[in-house]
Amino acid sequence: MSLTEQDQLDNLVTFARLMVDTGDLEPWAEMIKQVQTMGAVNDEEAFWLVKCYNAYDSFHSAWGVFRKWNSPYVWARANDRDDAKQFECTQERRGLRGGRVLKHFDSYVEHLAGQSQRDWVTSGITGLDPERDFGNLTSWFRCVWGVGRQTAFEWAEFSGKATGVPVTAADAQLWESEGPRRALQKLYGNPSPTPQWLDDRATETRDYLISQGVTLPWEDFETVICDFNVMRHGRYYVGRHLAALREEIDLSPIEDRDLLLEAFRAIIPEPWSDIAPGIDQLKKPIYRDTGKIIDTP
Repeated sequence: MSLTEQDQLDNLVTFARLMVDTGDLEPWAEMIKQVQTMGAVNDEEAFWLVKCYNAYDSFHSAWGVFRKWNSPYVWARANDRDDAKQFECTQERRGLRGGRVLKHFDSYVEHLAGQSQRDWVTSGITGLDPERDFGNLTSWFRCVWGVGRQTAFEWAEFSGKATGVPVTAADAQLWESEGPRRALQKLYGNPSPTPQWLDDRATETRDYLISQGVTLPWEDFETVICDFNVMRHGRYYVGRHLAALREEIDLSPIEDRDLLLEAFRAIIPEPWSDIAPGIDQLKKPIYRDTGKIIDTP
């Protein structure tokens, strides 16, 4: 499928608008925020859920760990703490497989040093500049063993979205972010970009989205531009995140499924809140093969 630069930009606008309208951006962060709003978890438990999701990149695993040990300190003192390595780390967190997630959690508890998680997290920021503090927080998080650039970026993102830590990204850190970087390279036809070129094109693209009525913080711009690139390669469709989360809810302990499904339906609009659980493999190549962007569940 050969498209002009303008065609691709217009398709990006359509895609971005659908991602926002359907709640398909980072529904896991919204789920954590919603279960706290519903009174199912308290503030410290929400921070622990964020850390667990960040470690496993799986809501099913994060919720399972939380239900077994409802704080990092409970986990650290438990006789069965080694069971944490049995929960799935997805491909995004493959570096913590093989039991290395235990070393990661040990490092986290060591850095907490008896503080509340909110106190420890907010020790990494000034509270004066949300954009500068986003960068400060990613650096702060990287002191924990096993936390790299992407993990730190997403941990800071979820800290803002799910637990209200006052941070927001000043840019998309594109030079160190392979998916979004490749998306802009392909969109504008530059196989050898410089960091400045990437920043300029990212700002230009984000400004174009804003001009078309789709305003995205940098955290969400990174998600949108990355997923758009993945869709061009036949591996994504609007609703894929929602379908994955619905499946993770169905894999959660049976006694929690009604609660989690209620939370899901509270954050996702109809008809997308009734999306079938599980990623639909037949939908993934549709845009690549036909140029059609799926706009129904």
